[in-house]
Amino acid sequence: MMFGFDGEVDGFQTILKRIANNLGECGLTHKEVRAYARCLLPLISVMDLGKFESEIKLLLVAISAPGLPHYDRSFLASKILKLLEDRSLSKSNSKEHF
Repeated sequence: MMFGFDGEVDGFQTILKRIANNLGECGLTHKEVRAYARCLLPLISVMDLGKFESEIKLLLVAISAPGLPHYDRSFLASKILKLLEDRSLSKSNSKEHF
């Protein structure tokens, strides 16, 4: 367990939602969004993301890259949220088969 993080994705999703909805003028700065993404990256290794892990990691690296407009960072964050939703659905479906 890293930093006492138990692998739950709720807080992870909350931060990603904040980035995904960051299209207004009073939102997060580019620097803040990049800081969030860099801080989320190490948590990937302690979360059970299954087959989505490498794609989510790549998208977080892209969000943290310099030079992207807010729209692109927001779009990438929404894609991670969709992958987390798909992961959750696939876990639910696999539990139902037992």
